[in-house]
Amino acid sequence: MQEIRLPLPGRDTGYRIVIEPGVRLRLGPVLAPFRFPPQVVVISDRRVARLHGAAVLDALAAAGLAPVLLTTPPGERAKTWSVVQRLARELLTRGAHRRTPVIALGGGVVGDLAGFLSSIFMRGLPFIQVPTTLLAMVDAAIGGKTAIDLAEGKNLLGTFHQPRIVVIDPEFLRTLPRAERLNGLAEMLKAGFIRDRDLLTQLAAVKTRLFKDEAALTETIYRAAAIKAQVVSRDEREGDLRRILNFGHTLGHGLEQASRFRLPHGRAVAWGMVAALTLSERLAGLDPAEAEWGRRLIRDFDLCRPLPELDPEAVMTALSLDKKRQESGVPFVLLPRLGETVIQDGVDLRLVAAVLKEMIGGG
Repeated sequence: MQEIRLPLPGRDTGYRIVIEPGVRLRLGPVLAPFRFPPQVVVISDRRVARLHGAAVLDALAAAGLAPVLLTTPPGERAKTWSVVQRLARELLTRGAHRRTPVIALGGGVVGDLAGFLSSIFMRGLPFIQVPTTLLAMVDAAIGGKTAIDLAEGKNLLGTFHQPRIVVIDPEFLRTLPRAERLNGLAEMLKAGFIRDRDLLTQLAAVKTRLFKDEAALTETIYRAAAIKAQVVSRDEREGDLRRILNFGHTLGHGLEQASRFRLPHGRAVAWGMVAALTLSERLAGLDPAEAEWGRRLIRDFDLCRPLPELDPEAVMTALSLDKKRQESGVPFVLLPRLGETVIQDGVDLRLVAAVLKEMIGGG
């Protein structure tokens, strides 16, 4: 079992991230040190519950716990206030109290939703992340950010609520659709771009066999998750360093919003990274050969399929509503070198629009 410790400044303890193939079947013993009360609430979307719910519930029951499964619709449409209210009422009906642990079994949407619910129900329930997608394993399940959406934008209502533990089982990825694998690959690449050029080199070397080589997959998950944990441990609430995790996301979220979330997160972030690499050449001094190598690596993982038909003005409108926007423009995470970052505050939206036009025109 590989383990990452995530300390949190100003607290006696942080939490553990454990990574091991098959650990989902030993979930009860992993949770035993917490001495939770018997009732455990597992929140999952219907598809993941159908694939993995029985095995996880059996593993919990075998350890003497009494798991209850609550399900949500799959996809981003679950991250709404109405779903939060329904789940909260179900918790009340089931007799949940302030020591009742909530387990998020699923991808980033389930983690966001279950984490948000557990942060506000009775002013906070213990929360456990059991991510089933690559995206959640290397990014969304680590760091304690929770959120639901509004019609005006993604993740506009949210809290910080750290999990007690993150339990990562790479065997979940055997049932993961290809599109979801690509979503996670985008985040793994992002980790390398911002912090670890050697991870990019390692991913380039195994790109054709990554999901067939369990050891390579487990190792790259560990390295990407460790980067996220390192950043979060130094900046829990996105005050400074944690902003580097937005590499590729600033424009990526605008693309998602303009497509009404038809564009998968991974492809949106990939195109956002392509744009950020171009902006890095123009504003941060990134070597053009390095920028092109980075763009080629993104394309080699099949993340740069042509964008759907998008209205550039809708993308820029979404960008202008970004919660991180400043009066002078939008802050972008840029790279002076691969593996190193700089925050460029107030990037002129006209320059972003020109890069966007190049991307859409180039498909």
